[in-house]
Amino acid sequence: MRKDKTFMKYGRRRFLKLAGAGAIGMLTGGSSVRPFPFLLGSKNAVAKDRPFEPDLDITLRAIPDTVSLFPGPPTYVWRFRATVNKGNQNRVSNLPRTYLGPTIHARRGEKVRIRFINDLPEETIVHWHGLHVPASMDGHPRYVISHGETYLYEFEVHNRAGTYWYHPHPHGRTGPQVYGGLAGLFLVSDKEEHAVGLPDGEFDISMVIQDRTFDEDNQLVYLPGHHMAQMVGFLGDTVMVNGQPDVTLSLKRAAYRLRILNGSNARIYKIAWQDGRPLTIIGTDGGLLEKGVDQPHLLLAPGERIELWADFNDRPVGFETTLVSLPFDAGGMGSGNRRGMMMGGGRGGSSL
Repeated sequence: MRKDKTFMKYGRRRFLKLAGAGAIGMLTGGSSVRPFPFLLGSKNAVAKDRPFEPDLDITLRAIPDTVSLFPGPPTYVWRFRATVNKGNQNRVSNLPRTYLGPTIHARRGEKVRIRFINDLPEETIVHWHGLHVPASMDGHPRYVISHGETYLYEFEVHNRAGTYWYHPHPHGRTGPQVYGGLAGLFLVSDKEEHAVGLPDGEFDISMVIQDRTFDEDNQLVYLPGHHMAQMVGFLGDTVMVNGQPDVTLSLKRAAYRLRILNGSNARIYKIAWQDGRPLTIIGTDGGLLEKGVDQPHLLLAPGERIELWADFNDRPVGFETTLVSLPFDAGGMGSGNRRGMMMGGGRGGSSL
C-alpha cells in the first residue's frame, strides 16, 4: 500500500493515444433458452422518537486500497466495501478484479439502513443517484463527514424496478473521488418486474463504462486542466468496463438483460451493435418501459443508465458480436466523441 494520501496523480497530459471505436464483445456458446423517511437530525445520531426497523441493514465503508489492473505495479484506488448486517448476504455482490464498489440489491417498499463509514483521508458523503430519498439521506455536500466519522442512512425504497447507482458528492471533490473508484450500482426490483419474466441470475448483466488515464506505473492520472474542465470534465484515454481494461463475455444461446451505466467523468457514448441490428431498449433512468423500443443507436451521457434486451437464441454456437460506440459530432461541447469511444491508450483497448 502506498503511504501517501493521494490515490492519483494530477497534471497535464503530454499526449493522448486514440484507438479506434471501442467495443463490447459478445461470444455465444452452449445452449440455453430463457423467456422473454426517515430524517436524522445529525450525522451520528439516531432519532429516538421514530423507530426504524430495516429489512436490509448494510455497513458501507470507503477505504484506500490497491487493485491489479495491468501487468506491473498495482493501482492505488479509493473504493467502497460492504457487509450485510441484516438480510440475505446475496443482497450485496462484488465484481472480481475491480475498483468498483459492491452492487446493492433492494426491493421496492423495503426499508434500508446503510451505516456509511469514512476511512478516507478527506471528507466525503454518499449520494444515491436516482433514488427518491429524503433530503438528509441524499448525500448533499453539507452533510460531508471527515475521516473516522459515520453517517447513518435510513430510507424506504420508493423507486420502480431499475438500475440506479451511488457515488460520493462532496463539494469540489465529486469528480476526483468517483474517478478514483468510488462508485457502485444499486439495483431495485419489484412485483411488476417479476411478472414480466425478464432474464435474471447469470442472464442479467450489468456493465459500468468509464474512461480513465493511467501513467507508466499504472497509477490513475486526474487531469482537471483549466476552469472549463472543472465544469465539464475531461476525457481519459483508456475505457474500462466494470473496472477492468479487457473484458470479453462468453454468452449462452439465450436472452439477456443488459444494464449499462455511463460512469465516465465527461465522455458521451453513441452505443450500437456492430452488425447493425437494432438495440431493444427496455429501461431507462426512470425504470422499465411499458414495452421494448427498437433504436439503431442511443446516446448515453455521464450518469445515465439504459437497459437492453439482447436475444441470442437464434445465433449459432461461436457467433460473435460487438457493442460499439460510434463516432459522432459532439457539437463543440468537449465530450471528445467526434471520433467515437476512444479505447486503448496503448493498453490494447477494452472489450466487454
